[in-house]
Amino acid sequence: EGGEVEVETAETLTGIRYYDFTAQEKIVRGKMPSFDIINERLARNFRVSLASDIRKIVDVVNVNVNITKFYDFLRSVPFPSSLNIIKLEPLRGFSLVVFDAPMIFSLIEFYFGGSGKGHYKPEGREFTPIEQRIIYKVLMMFLESMEDAWKPIFPIKTQYVRTEMNPQFVTIVTPVDVVIETEFTLEIEARECKIMVCIPYSSVEPIKEKLYSAFMVDRDEMDMKWLGKIKEQIKRTTVKVEAVLGKTRVDFKKLIDLKKGDIIELRRRADEDIDLLVEGIPKFKGKLGTFKGNYALKITREA
Repeated sequence: EGGEVEVETAETLTGIRYYDFTAQEKIVRGKMPSFDIINERLARNFRVSLASDIRKIVDVVNVNVNITKFYDFLRSVPFPSSLNIIKLEPLRGFSLVVFDAPMIFSLIEFYFGGSGKGHYKPEGREFTPIEQRIIYKVLMMFLESMEDAWKPIFPIKTQYVRTEMNPQFVTIVTPVDVVIETEFTLEIEARECKIMVCIPYSSVEPIKEKLYSAFMVDRDEMDMKWLGKIKEQIKRTTVKVEAVLGKTRVDFKKLIDLKKGDIIELRRRADEDIDLLVEGIPKFKGKLGTFKGNYALKITREA
């Protein structure tokens, strides 16, 4: 009658973490040390692979990592360019690897014996089948280097999907979604080209702690050093090796009645291989004999 209505108070939920769907707008735009390590390894690996393939001096440098909106990234892509859509399994979604036109035409010249000093006008036409074949060859080389670079941080398996020239056909995410843009400069015989890698932030969000971690190091190099030291320590370790002729079971009454000349039958034939134990663990089979006046065991096979 008075216009007042009693309402129930909402129960406090426990054990539930609220998710903000606009959280991508609040990304901390700071350094990603582990991601920087990945890019440095990628640049180094790709430089070595490409230089050995085209027999030219190649330099690849990671110049920039930027967190931006996808439409801003597409606006920064030079035209024409080769936009290659890839998957980074087990990360969800699609990513992009972009080769600019100067890189493609320079590689065409070098692969076919040119000096790299020719002039070209790539505007107004699509890439020819030969050019697309060279793009695919270099892309596979780049993806192989990418897998090796990611391995110490988070192992991935790259998968090629398709190649496009028109940015309208590469909407891997919505235009307002946040992406991680990595830019590399590629210098071949004084010619400077550009490679761009675009990974949606939503793809790496499940492993962002690994990328933002300041304590992640290049594990491959450390592991090899430790591996060498451990191998040397293991080689100097002494182990107990014994050959077991055979075993049997006797009751206690028979045991206390044993005397000189009694025969105990073992559960093994005379021509059967005997066991060689290392620290009590059967490792090999062999034949018993003598060698230079000592009992010896000739290994015939693994246990």
